[in-house]
Amino acid sequence: MSIRKIVSGGISACMALSLLALPVGAAGYKLTLPEGYESPFSDVKETDWYYSYVSALHSMGTVSGYDDGRFGPNDLLSSGDALIMVLEAAGSGYIEPTDSHYASGFAQYAVDHGYLTWEEIGELNKPINRQTVAKLAAMALGLEPSEEESPFADVEDGYLTTLYEYGIVSGSEEDGQRVFLPENNITRGEISAIVWQINRVATYGWQIPFMGAYYDVLEDVAKNEYDPDGFVMGEDGLLTYQDDDYRVESGVDVSEFQGEIDWEAVADSGIDFVMIRAGYRGYGMEGNIRTDARFEQNIQGALDAGLDVGVYFFSQAITEEEAEEEAEYLLELIAPYDITYPVVLDWERQNYAGSRTQVVPDADTLADIANAFCTKIKRSGYEPMIYLYQYLGYVYHDLSQIDQWDFWMAEYTDVPTFYYHFDMLQYTNKGTIPGIDDEVDLNIRIIPLSQESQGSQDIH
Repeated sequence: MSIRKIVSGGISACMALSLLALPVGAAGYKLTLPEGYESPFSDVKETDWYYSYVSALHSMGTVSGYDDGRFGPNDLLSSGDALIMVLEAAGSGYIEPTDSHYASGFAQYAVDHGYLTWEEIGELNKPINRQTVAKLAAMALGLEPSEEESPFADVEDGYLTTLYEYGIVSGSEEDGQRVFLPENNITRGEISAIVWQINRVATYGWQIPFMGAYYDVLEDVAKNEYDPDGFVMGEDGLLTYQDDDYRVESGVDVSEFQGEIDWEAVADSGIDFVMIRAGYRGYGMEGNIRTDARFEQNIQGALDAGLDVGVYFFSQAITEEEAEEEAEYLLELIAPYDITYPVVLDWERQNYAGSRTQVVPDADTLADIANAFCTKIKRSGYEPMIYLYQYLGYVYHDLSQIDQWDFWMAEYTDVPTFYYHFDMLQYTNKGTIPGIDDEVDLNIRIIPLSQESQGSQDIH
């Protein structure tokens, strides 16, 4: 395998070409291959975890395989080749040899910069272990050792933890535990993945990982600062958040699909609020606006049971004008009722032939839609809110254009991982509550006590 081919190509310039922006929303970067690319390596299959990394490097001329058509992904990598790949990925550029070995200049560079000692480097033609490569990567990128608990059961190393936090290494699962196997020598397949990630971090810094892509942090958007340990599931199946600076209210959201509801039973079960679908725009290209078939029955029943009530409109708007139309329609529906919880824009993509949102509007248009809707709601004296799920928040929206509004986040995990701040959390769509026969979405609203102490009129 011609790993040394990396020297003449210059990995930093080449690797950046594989980080292509996703088509809509915030800046997302993803490992991609040229259209029609087929791996020439007999031992690198599309089902192999390292396939995309090896193929990306090969497609750019960074690496090649053996004369017999193999890549040798499980073969061990020499210390010298590892030094070249890691340092060039981190931005060192080509370094002239200091003696007869082609990697000697890179080795001297690593020692001179305090990345590794000669003892750690060892003989340049012999294998190098995974922990040494990890340390080299972290040092070359200028990363500090993390003080967080190690994600790996078999090693406590601050540099490794930092690399894990940056998405450069991930380890593997053994007996239900994440391990790194630090003393194992690194393979050619493993270094391909690490090199791609090193160059990504060298180019873009820390990014938000999501579904195989990486997204730039929107610095002006408030971050999720909730304590992960504060989210606790009760024996009643209701999530809570335990923090002295907040109080929490439990809620459900319903539509006609939940059928007949016994609202007194719901109120007696520990539920504090309900979000009711008031209306929706049809999926098809005609986009007719309709009222939820059980809106009046649901809202009156919930109010009579003493629950706080908010509403949402399922939007399929594709223009700012349509969003304003939806807001006006919704405002007419809710005018007779005492709405004490948010009035929410629930815009979601529908991916099927004929769907008006199958082609998603660009981020600027989506922002115009959200802002037009929420502005009308706020001017009418209600509290506007925007419903998001992670893909919508990271990929489609530019949150920096709409973060003046509160977010209602849907994430069905034990602990929410969404990077940005949210005010309400939909944590399952399979909840069971007395009074509702069908499965139902469960929610919590996390309310800062400081906001209440300031006399906010929007929080109930």
